[in-house]
Amino acid sequence: MVLSGAKIINLMDRADAWPGPGRLHMGGFAYENLVPRGPFPLAERLDWVAAATAEYNPEPYERLAAVLRAGGEDEDAREVLLAKQRRHRESLPLAAKLWGYAQDWTVAYGYRPGRAAVWMAVLWAAGSLAFAQAGHPPMKRGEHPEWNPALFTLDLLLPVIDLGQVGFWQLRGGWQWLATAMILLGWILATTVAAGATRLLRRN
Repeated sequence: MVLSGAKIINLMDRADAWPGPGRLHMGGFAYENLVPRGPFPLAERLDWVAAATAEYNPEPYERLAAVLRAGGEDEDAREVLLAKQRRHRESLPLAAKLWGYAQDWTVAYGYRPGRAAVWMAVLWAAGSLAFAQAGHPPMKRGEHPEWNPALFTLDLLLPVIDLGQVGFWQLRGGWQWLATAMILLGWILATTVAAGATRLLRRN
């Protein structure tokens, strides 16, 4: 079935009416409304788009998302755009693919920003409990704040912001490695949040 370049107003279809992968072409296929005859869950809609794109092509995903958003189905539209990013990820080289997985796991490419707060809360709680057991001799006696493992962990996790904890204490051995891991995780989380926010702003 070749629908490439076709333009219609109402797309009336059934879930079982479409051909499978390799037998459907709809690059540039434009429609304004979906009028399914019978159940057509979003998961099957995504299979429908995937069947029409043997190689990654963003246009069918963006068209479907635009139609859903115009119909007031914003959550489904976000799911479609998330599926588009995941499909794109599979066409990328290894390094970019790994970065894509990091963005997906943390903030779902910006389409589920609430995940960032959950990750931050989990890392903060785990770090606070861990560093409460750590030895922490001061760098300079008499020139340090009171030891606070929760603030120390937050200072490690938040890039750029200085809470006045990290530079005053000496950590050794495994605790030093844990602090380094917290710093790296904080940067990864901040960078993925920024990337997701930029993507959302561009879309809007």
